[in-house]
Amino acid sequence: MRKIIVGIFISIICCLLNVAQAQDYSFSNHNIVPFSLNPALAGNANAMRLGLNYRQQWPSLGNRYHTVRASYDQNIFKQMSSIGVAYAYDNMANIYQTNEFDLVYSHTFRLQESVFVRLGLQAALYANYLNWNNLVFEDQYDRNTRQILPNSIEDFETSSRVFPDFTFGACFVIENKFSFGASVCHMAEPDNGFAKLENHKLSQKYVAHANFTQDLEENRGLFSRQGFLSEKYFFANASYQQQDNFKLAYLGAGVAMNPLIVGASIKNDLGKENIISFMLGGNYKSFQLYYIYDLFTSTKKNGSWSHELSLIYIWQPEEKYSCPVVYW
Repeated sequence: MRKIIVGIFISIICCLLNVAQAQDYSFSNHNIVPFSLNPALAGNANAMRLGLNYRQQWPSLGNRYHTVRASYDQNIFKQMSSIGVAYAYDNMANIYQTNEFDLVYSHTFRLQESVFVRLGLQAALYANYLNWNNLVFEDQYDRNTRQILPNSIEDFETSSRVFPDFTFGACFVIENKFSFGASVCHMAEPDNGFAKLENHKLSQKYVAHANFTQDLEENRGLFSRQGFLSEKYFFANASYQQQDNFKLAYLGAGVAMNPLIVGASIKNDLGKENIISFMLGGNYKSFQLYYIYDLFTSTKKNGSWSHELSLIYIWQPEEKYSCPVVYW
Protein backbone atom coordinates (compact mmCIF):
# COMPACT_ATOMS: atom_id res chain seq x y z
CA MET A 1 0.00 0.00 0.00
CA ARG A 2 2.84 2.38 0.84
CA LYS A 3 4.44 1.79 -2.58
CA ILE A 4 1.12 2.62 -4.25
CA ILE A 5 0.84 5.90 -2.36
CA VAL A 6 4.44 6.80 -3.18
CA GLY A 7 3.84 5.94 -6.84
CA ILE A 8 0.75 8.14 -7.02
CA PHE A 9 2.61 10.95 -5.24
CA ILE A 10 5.46 10.83 -7.76
CA SER A 11 2.97 10.65 -10.64
CA ILE A 12 1.40 13.89 -9.47
CA ILE A 13 4.84 15.53 -9.32
CA CYS A 14 5.64 14.42 -12.87
CA CYS A 15 2.32 15.76 -14.10
CA LEU A 16 3.07 19.08 -12.44
CA LEU A 17 6.33 19.18 -14.37
CA ASN A 18 4.19 19.43 -17.49
CA VAL A 19 1.10 21.29 -16.32
CA ALA A 20 3.08 23.94 -14.48
CA GLN A 21 6.64 24.84 -15.25
CA ALA A 22 9.58 22.61 -14.48
CA GLN A 23 12.07 23.49 -11.78
CA ASP A 24 15.79 22.82 -11.48
CA TYR A 25 17.48 20.45 -9.11
CA SER A 26 19.18 22.15 -6.19
CA PHE A 27 22.04 21.54 -3.76
CA SER A 28 22.07 22.69 -0.14
CA ASN A 29 25.24 24.78 -0.37
CA HIS A 30 26.10 25.99 -3.86
CA ASN A 31 29.34 27.52 -2.61
CA ILE A 32 30.93 24.07 -2.69
CA VAL A 33 29.30 23.16 -6.01
CA PRO A 34 31.56 25.02 -8.47
CA PHE A 35 29.91 27.70 -10.65
CA SER A 36 26.46 26.12 -10.17
CA LEU A 37 24.67 29.40 -9.40
CA ASN A 38 26.46 31.68 -11.82
CA PRO A 39 28.75 30.95 -14.82
CA ALA A 40 30.73 34.09 -13.91
CA LEU A 41 32.10 32.12 -10.93
CA ALA A 42 33.95 29.64 -13.14
CA GLY A 43 37.63 29.83 -12.24
CA ASN A 44 37.02 31.61 -8.94
CA ALA A 45 39.33 29.18 -7.10
CA ASN A 46 42.21 30.78 -9.03
CA ALA A 47 43.45 27.28 -9.84
CA MET A 48 42.63 24.10 -11.71
CA ARG A 49 39.65 22.60 -9.89
CA LEU A 50 37.87 19.26 -10.10
CA GLY A 51 34.56 18.92 -8.27
CA LEU A 52 32.31 15.94 -7.52
CA ASN A 53 29.01 16.52 -5.68
CA TYR A 54 26.37 14.00 -4.62
CA ARG A 55 22.98 14.60 -3.02
CA GLN A 56 20.44 12.07 -1.74
CA GLN A 57 17.03 13.47 -0.86
CA TRP A 58 14.08 11.91 0.96
CA PRO A 59 15.88 8.64 1.83
CA SER A 60 13.06 7.65 4.21
CA LEU A 61 10.78 7.17 1.20
CA GLY A 62 11.12 3.98 -0.79
CA ASN A 63 11.95 5.86 -4.00
CA ARG A 64 14.98 8.03 -3.35
CA TYR A 65 16.05 11.11 -5.25
CA HIS A 66 19.68 11.28 -6.35
CA THR A 67 21.68 14.14 -7.86
CA VAL A 68 25.29 13.88 -9.05
CA ARG A 69 27.38 16.67 -10.54
CA ALA A 70 30.95 16.52 -11.83
CA SER A 71 32.81 19.65 -12.93
CA TYR A 72 36.16 21.04 -13.99
CA ASP A 73 37.20 24.68 -14.28
CA GLN A 74 40.40 26.68 -14.50
CA ASN A 75 41.77 30.15 -15.12
CA ILE A 76 43.53 31.20 -18.29
CA PHE A 77 45.60 33.68 -16.34
CA LYS A 78 47.21 35.75 -19.06
CA GLN A 79 43.87 36.31 -20.80
CA MET A 80 42.08 37.10 -17.51
CA SER A 81 39.44 34.52 -18.37
CA SER A 82 38.22 31.10 -17.24
CA ILE A 83 36.67 28.00 -18.77
CA GLY A 84 34.64 25.21 -17.25
CA VAL A 85 32.75 22.03 -18.08
CA ALA A 86 30.17 20.20 -16.00
CA TYR A 87 27.82 17.24 -16.12
CA ALA A 88 24.83 16.80 -13.82
CA TYR A 89 22.54 13.80 -13.43
CA ASP A 90 19.29 14.09 -11.50
CA ASN A 91 17.17 10.98 -10.87
CA MET A 92 13.68 11.29 -9.41
CA ALA A 93 12.92 7.78 -8.15
CA ASN A 94 13.93 6.16 -11.48
CA ILE A 95 10.98 7.88 -13.11
CA TYR A 96 12.16 11.32 -14.23
CA GLN A 97 15.82 11.72 -15.16
CA THR A 98 17.75 14.82 -16.18
CA ASN A 99 21.14 14.87 -17.90
CA GLU A 100 22.79 18.29 -18.18
CA PHE A 101 26.01 19.00 -20.10
CA ASP A 102 27.55 22.47 -19.58
CA LEU A 103 30.27 24.52 -21.26
CA VAL A 104 31.18 27.75 -19.46
CA TYR A 105 33.32 30.77 -20.31
CA SER A 106 33.92 33.76 -18.04
CA HIS A 107 36.00 36.89 -18.48
CA THR A 108 37.48 39.16 -15.82
CA PHE A 109 37.77 42.95 -15.98
CA ARG A 110 40.04 44.67 -13.49
CA LEU A 111 38.58 47.90 -12.10
CA GLN A 112 41.46 48.59 -9.72
CA GLU A 113 43.85 46.64 -7.52
CA SER A 114 41.98 43.58 -6.10
CA VAL A 115 38.63 44.80 -7.49
CA PHE A 116 37.13 43.00 -10.47
CA VAL A 117 33.98 42.42 -12.51
CA ARG A 118 33.40 38.99 -13.99
CA LEU A 119 30.98 38.12 -16.82
CA GLY A 120 30.07 34.53 -17.64
CA LEU A 121 28.09 32.61 -20.25
CA GLN A 122 26.98 29.00 -20.05
CA ALA A 123 25.81 26.86 -22.97
CA ALA A 124 24.06 23.65 -21.95
CA LEU A 125 22.48 20.60 -23.54
CA TYR A 126 19.69 18.83 -21.67
CA ALA A 127 18.62 15.23 -22.25
CA ASN A 128 15.59 14.42 -20.09
CA TYR A 129 13.78 11.10 -19.86
CA LEU A 130 10.44 10.02 -18.41
CA ASN A 131 9.92 6.34 -17.57
CA TRP A 132 6.14 6.50 -17.61
CA ASN A 133 5.87 2.69 -17.35
CA ASN A 134 6.88 3.05 -13.69
CA LEU A 135 4.14 5.57 -12.99
CA VAL A 136 0.88 4.75 -11.24
CA PHE A 137 -1.88 7.31 -11.86
CA GLU A 138 -4.93 7.94 -9.76
CA ASP A 139 -7.34 6.48 -12.30
CA GLN A 140 -5.44 3.15 -12.16
CA TYR A 141 -6.20 2.63 -8.48
CA ASP A 142 -9.36 0.63 -7.84
CA ARG A 143 -10.69 1.76 -4.47
CA ASN A 144 -12.95 -1.27 -4.14
CA THR A 145 -10.39 -4.01 -4.75
CA ARG A 146 -7.34 -1.93 -3.84
CA GLN A 147 -5.68 -3.23 -6.98
CA ILE A 148 -3.72 -1.39 -9.66
CA LEU A 149 -5.34 -1.44 -13.09
CA PRO A 150 -3.02 -1.88 -16.10
CA ASN A 151 -4.19 1.12 -18.16
CA SER A 152 -4.54 4.85 -17.64
CA ILE A 153 -6.19 7.67 -19.56
CA GLU A 154 -2.99 9.73 -19.24
CA ASP A 155 -1.27 10.28 -22.59
CA PHE A 156 2.37 11.18 -23.20
CA GLU A 157 3.62 12.59 -26.47
CA THR A 158 7.20 11.38 -25.95
CA SER A 159 9.41 9.76 -23.31
CA SER A 160 12.50 11.91 -23.98
CA ARG A 161 13.30 15.56 -24.56
CA VAL A 162 16.62 17.02 -25.79
CA PHE A 163 17.17 20.77 -26.04
CA PRO A 164 19.88 23.46 -25.75
CA ASP A 165 19.87 26.09 -23.04
CA PHE A 166 21.79 29.26 -22.08
CA THR A 167 22.63 31.11 -18.86
CA PHE A 168 24.27 34.50 -18.36
CA GLY A 169 25.77 35.88 -15.16
CA ALA A 170 27.84 38.73 -13.72
CA CYS A 171 29.75 39.18 -10.48
CA PHE A 172 31.47 42.06 -8.67
CA VAL A 173 34.49 40.95 -6.65
CA ILE A 174 36.76 42.41 -3.99
CA GLU A 175 39.47 39.76 -3.90
CA ASN A 176 39.27 37.42 -0.90
CA LYS A 177 36.84 39.77 0.83
CA PHE A 178 33.45 40.24 -0.80
CA SER A 179 31.51 39.31 -3.92
CA PHE A 180 28.03 39.99 -5.22
CA GLY A 181 26.54 38.50 -8.36
CA ALA A 182 23.40 37.65 -10.30
CA SER A 183 22.47 35.34 -13.15
CA VAL A 184 19.56 34.51 -15.45
CA CYS A 185 19.15 30.81 -16.24
CA HIS A 186 17.14 29.25 -19.08
CA MET A 187 17.11 32.50 -21.01
CA ALA A 188 15.11 31.07 -23.96
CA GLU A 189 12.70 29.08 -21.73
CA PRO A 190 12.93 25.85 -23.79
CA ASP A 191 10.20 23.23 -24.12
CA ASN A 192 10.67 20.61 -21.41
CA GLY A 193 7.35 18.71 -21.42
CA PHE A 194 6.28 15.19 -22.29
CA ALA A 195 2.50 15.48 -22.33
CA LYS A 196 0.36 16.95 -25.09
CA LEU A 197 -0.03 20.31 -23.40
CA GLU A 198 0.68 23.86 -24.51
CA ASN A 199 2.44 25.20 -21.42
CA HIS A 200 5.37 23.06 -20.31
CA LYS A 201 8.34 25.38 -20.72
CA LEU A 202 11.40 25.44 -18.49
CA SER A 203 10.91 28.79 -16.80
CA GLN A 204 13.67 31.34 -16.41
CA LYS A 205 15.42 31.23 -13.05
CA TYR A 206 16.73 34.41 -11.44
CA VAL A 207 19.60 34.14 -8.97
CA ALA A 208 21.29 36.67 -6.69
CA HIS A 209 24.16 35.75 -4.37
CA ALA A 210 26.69 37.39 -2.03
CA ASN A 211 29.77 36.17 -0.15
CA PHE A 212 31.85 37.75 2.61
CA THR A 213 35.17 36.52 3.97
CA GLN A 214 37.16 37.85 6.93
CA ASP A 215 40.69 36.66 7.64
CA LEU A 216 41.09 35.85 11.36
CA GLU A 217 44.87 36.14 11.48
CA GLU A 218 45.14 39.91 11.51
CA ASN A 219 48.69 39.80 12.85
CA ARG A 220 49.74 38.20 9.60
CA GLY A 221 47.99 40.76 7.43
CA LEU A 222 45.01 40.18 5.18
CA PHE A 223 46.70 37.32 3.33
CA SER A 224 49.14 34.72 4.57
CA ARG A 225 50.67 34.90 1.11
CA GLN A 226 49.80 36.99 -1.91
CA GLY A 227 46.40 36.10 -3.33
CA PHE A 228 45.50 33.59 -0.61
CA LEU A 229 43.64 33.66 2.67
CA SER A 230 45.35 32.45 5.82
CA GLU A 231 44.40 29.13 7.39
CA LYS A 232 41.84 30.75 9.71
CA TYR A 233 38.94 32.80 8.38
CA PHE A 234 35.24 33.49 8.83
CA PHE A 235 32.82 33.31 5.91
CA ALA A 236 29.16 34.19 5.33
CA ASN A 237 27.08 33.73 2.21
CA ALA A 238 23.55 34.39 1.05
CA SER A 239 21.55 33.65 -2.08
CA TYR A 240 18.07 34.00 -3.49
CA GLN A 241 16.55 31.93 -6.30
CA GLN A 242 13.22 32.34 -8.04
CA GLN A 243 11.84 30.14 -10.80
CA ASP A 244 8.18 30.66 -11.67
CA ASN A 245 6.36 30.24 -8.31
CA PHE A 246 9.31 28.55 -6.62
CA LYS A 247 11.35 30.78 -4.30
CA LEU A 248 14.31 29.93 -2.11
CA ALA A 249 16.27 32.18 0.26
CA TYR A 250 19.55 30.95 1.74
CA LEU A 251 21.74 32.35 4.53
CA GLY A 252 24.82 30.60 5.89
CA ALA A 253 28.00 31.19 7.86
CA GLY A 254 30.98 29.26 9.15
CA VAL A 255 34.61 29.18 10.21
CA ALA A 256 37.66 27.60 8.62
CA MET A 257 40.54 26.53 10.87
CA ASN A 258 42.86 24.34 8.88
CA PRO A 259 42.28 21.48 8.35
CA LEU A 260 38.60 21.77 9.41
CA ILE A 261 35.71 23.83 8.04
CA VAL A 262 32.35 23.98 9.84
CA GLY A 263 29.22 25.90 8.98
CA ALA A 264 25.45 26.11 9.28
CA SER A 265 22.73 27.63 7.15
CA ILE A 266 19.00 28.13 6.93
CA LYS A 267 16.81 27.91 3.83
CA ASN A 268 13.26 29.19 3.47
CA ASP A 269 10.79 29.32 0.59
CA LEU A 270 9.39 32.62 1.93
CA GLY A 271 6.52 30.60 3.31
CA LYS A 272 6.21 27.74 5.79
CA GLU A 273 9.03 25.52 4.55
CA ASN A 274 12.24 25.76 6.60
CA ILE A 275 15.43 23.71 6.35
CA ILE A 276 18.50 23.96 8.58
CA SER A 277 21.73 22.60 7.14
CA PHE A 278 24.93 21.62 8.93
CA MET A 279 28.26 21.34 7.14
CA LEU A 280 31.47 19.64 8.22
CA GLY A 281 34.50 19.70 5.96
CA GLY A 282 38.20 19.15 5.93
CA ASN A 283 41.16 19.48 3.63
CA TYR A 284 44.34 17.54 3.10
CA LYS A 285 46.90 18.96 0.72
CA SER A 286 44.94 19.62 -2.50
CA PHE A 287 41.82 17.69 -1.49
CA GLN A 288 38.69 19.05 0.21
CA LEU A 289 35.86 16.86 1.50
CA TYR A 290 32.49 18.14 2.77
CA TYR A 291 29.41 16.54 4.31
CA ILE A 292 26.10 18.41 4.59
CA TYR A 293 23.00 17.27 6.46
CA ASP A 294 19.62 18.91 5.85
CA LEU A 295 17.17 18.97 8.76
CA PHE A 296 13.58 19.70 7.74
CA THR A 297 12.11 21.84 10.53
CA SER A 298 8.66 22.84 9.23
CA THR A 299 5.47 21.13 10.39
CA LYS A 300 5.11 18.79 7.39
CA LYS A 301 6.80 15.48 8.17
CA ASN A 302 7.25 13.78 4.81
CA GLY A 303 10.83 12.57 5.02
CA SER A 304 12.15 15.81 3.52
CA TRP A 305 15.76 15.64 4.63
CA SER A 306 18.91 14.93 2.70
CA HIS A 307 22.61 14.12 2.73
CA GLU A 308 25.29 15.65 0.54
CA LEU A 309 28.90 14.72 -0.09
CA SER A 310 31.33 16.93 -1.98
CA LEU A 311 34.90 16.17 -3.01
CA ILE A 312 37.03 18.92 -4.53
CA TYR A 313 40.58 18.74 -5.82
CA ILE A 314 42.47 22.00 -6.42
CA TRP A 315 45.83 22.23 -8.13
CA GLN A 316 47.52 25.60 -7.98
CA PRO A 317 50.14 26.21 -10.67
CA GLU A 318 53.33 27.97 -9.63
CA GLU A 319 52.88 30.83 -12.10
CA LYS A 320 50.05 33.11 -10.97
CA TYR A 321 48.40 36.18 -12.40
CA SER A 322 45.95 38.45 -10.65
CA CYS A 323 42.46 37.01 -10.82
CA PRO A 324 39.59 37.17 -8.32
CA VAL A 325 39.31 34.49 -5.69
CA VAL A 326 35.80 34.17 -4.24
CA TYR A 327 35.66 30.51 -3.35
CA TRP A 328 33.45 31.23 -0.33
